[in-house]
Amino acid sequence: MRYLADKKIGVIGLGNMGGAVINGLLSSGAVKRTGVIGFDNDAAKRVVAVKKYGILATRSIIEAASHCDIVILAVKPQNIDEVLREVSSYGKGRLYISIAAGIKTRRIEKALSGILRPRVIRVMPNTPALVGEGISALCKGKYATAKDLKAADEIFSSVGETVNLNERYFDLVTAVSGSGPAYFFYFKEALIEAAVRLGMDKATAKRLVSKTALGAARLLIESGHEPGVLRQRVTSKGGTTERAIKVFDRAGMKKIVEKAVTAAARRSKELSGE
Repeated sequence: MRYLADKKIGVIGLGNMGGAVINGLLSSGAVKRTGVIGFDNDAAKRVVAVKKYGILATRSIIEAASHCDIVILAVKPQNIDEVLREVSSYGKGRLYISIAAGIKTRRIEKALSGILRPRVIRVMPNTPALVGEGISALCKGKYATAKDLKAADEIFSSVGETVNLNERYFDLVTAVSGSGPAYFFYFKEALIEAAVRLGMDKATAKRLVSKTALGAARLLIESGHEPGVLRQRVTSKGGTTERAIKVFDRAGMKKIVEKAVTAAARRSKELSGE
C-alpha cells in the first residue's frame, strides 16, 4: 500500500540531501511534482530546485509547511531549533521527519511546543542517497504512529534501503553508515595515491579502485557470505594478498577502525547535547 499517493510533502532545506529526497520521490513515482513543495533560505537553491525538479519552491517556511501533510526537515543541526520555532505555531496535525544529525526525537517534540502530541520520525540517511544507493535508519518519536513510520519508510526507500532501529543506536548508526562513506573514500584515496606513487597514472588508478570497490560491494551483497569468507577466498597462502593483509594486521587496522567508530559515535552523542 502506498501511503504518499494523496499526501503533500514539504522539504525544508534544498541542499544535497533535500534534493536527493525530492529526486527519489519523483523518480520512483511515489508522488507527483505537484505533491512536493520546497523551501530554502538560499534563493539560488530555490531556483535550482524549480528548474531541476519542476516543483514549487516558496519564499518562507510557513508557505511550504502550512500546505503539507508531511514536513521533511533537511536542515543542518545548528539550524533545526530556529526552523522548529517557526513551524511550531501553525504546524498541527502534520508528520515531521528530521534528518538533522544528532538531534533526538524528544528534543524536536519539545521544540514543537505549540503542537499537542507532535508526530516525529527521525532518520539518519547517508550520502549514497544522492545516487539512489543510500541506507537510512528510521525511528519513531513518542507520538508517531506505525503508519507514520511506513510513510517515512516509503520516502527514504526512494533513495535506497531502510532499516528500523531503536533510537538508542543512532549515535552508532551515525558513526557506521552516516560517516561510513567517508571511511571508504579515505581508503580508496589511499589506494589511488599508492598506485600513483608507484608509477600508475591517476585516471587509471581511480578507475581500477572505483570499479574494484563497486564490484566488491556487489559481491558481498549478492553472495550472502560474510566479508571474512570472501576475503579468505582472495587471500591465497603465500600470495600477494596475504602479504598485504599481514601489513594491515601488523598495523592493527581492525583496532584502528574500532577506535575511529567509537570516536565518531562519541562525537555524535556530544552533538546531541547529552
